[in-house]
Amino acid sequence: MNITRDVVNDLWPLYLSGEASADTRALVDEFLAREPEFARSLREDESARLLAAPPLAPEPDHELKTLNRVKRAMLRKDWPLFFAMVFSALAFGRIVSDTSFDVSPRRFIATASVALVFWVWFLVRLARRLALRG
Repeated sequence: MNITRDVVNDLWPLYLSGEASADTRALVDEFLAREPEFARSLREDESARLLAAPPLAPEPDHELKTLNRVKRAMLRKDWPLFFAMVFSALAFGRIVSDTSFDVSPRRFIATASVALVFWVWFLVRLARRLALRG
């Protein structure tokens, strides 16, 4: 089998991380023994040092903190949505109760305007949350 520098370059990250099989490690070692200049350039490569560094371990209570953050997020009330729905229902009720043409639509317009303000507030908060996730 003909092993080239490209093959060794592809296998080098696995070799450094210790995830390569014994046969692959022997193959790379044999190739590097035949080409010491290439072996030196691989070992001096900055990316090779970064790959050889041990991975950072999360904090010991990382899972507990994440679980608590998720619980808080799920239990948090979305007040703008609540008030938008309430005022929308009130506006709908107002328009139904004032179906006669002798009543001024001012109360409906005021209630619908308040509902619109809460809907805008809710949608802006929702867009910001989605932008932070994305």
